[in-house]
Amino acid sequence: MIKLVLILILYLVSLFSNAQTDSVEESVDLKWKIADTLTYHTVMRDTIYGSSKSQTETDSIRSNMNGLLQLMQKQFFNLNYETKLFPDKNGNVDIAMMLKENRADSTKSIFSGIAKMNGNVALRGKVSPEGKLLSYYYKRAQNNIISILFELPTASVKVGDAWSLDVNMISMDQNFKADSTYKNNTVRLSEIKILNGNKIAVIKYDLQEFVSGEFDNRFMSMFSKESAYKETYMKISHKATAEFDIDKGYWILYDGVMDTETNFSPLGMNGNKRTKFKLTPVNKS
Repeated sequence: MIKLVLILILYLVSLFSNAQTDSVEESVDLKWKIADTLTYHTVMRDTIYGSSKSQTETDSIRSNMNGLLQLMQKQFFNLNYETKLFPDKNGNVDIAMMLKENRADSTKSIFSGIAKMNGNVALRGKVSPEGKLLSYYYKRAQNNIISILFELPTASVKVGDAWSLDVNMISMDQNFKADSTYKNNTVRLSEIKILNGNKIAVIKYDLQEFVSGEFDNRFMSMFSKESAYKETYMKISHKATAEFDIDKGYWILYDGVMDTETNFSPLGMNGNKRTKFKLTPVNKS
């Protein structure tokens, strides 16, 4: 009798262990399933940090430009967006990020005026149902955002698997000579959980790019010798956690932060920037 009980216990333990292994090793396909228009409440908000006090005091150009940055930041802070995903005639996913007018706020910004001329579309893109970036014809800066927010792994993945995104966040021209570079582009499936009966893929983003070197800015040398032939660096990182409903085929949450640190930007301005990204579906449970 005791021997029979022990055999039964060992059998149950074996079943439980196999179930755990199967769960961990399970491969899943993350695919967009967009049959109709899907709308997301969208946060894309910049916070800009200006130059240090010593830099500002020694360069009137930087001081004036940092003042302009602060004014632009105040205008951008109250902008509201919504993003629409809808199927095209070939079964791919079109993406349009729209500037949403806030009727309670009558203030207008430069950006809102430009966006209105474009039908309030601030950003466009296209991905395949498998999440591959298809809108190669748009500017790199725009496609970076589309990739960061909507690109998915085109092959099956299991917990622990990692892949990279089609992004290059730092862009310099021929006047820059690099002496040090670093790049990490890792997106990982960290967990598969059950929520309201649906399988949810929890995805972690860890993107970093760094470059330093000499920037030959002869134009700026006419205004400030400090700005020409100086050691320049730029570092951009993006951290995010996102939850994808595997059964329904869309994000139920995307929450990320992109940080830019640099001692160079157009017209010789110094400063750092943080961009907050957040997607939450409208009227989806």
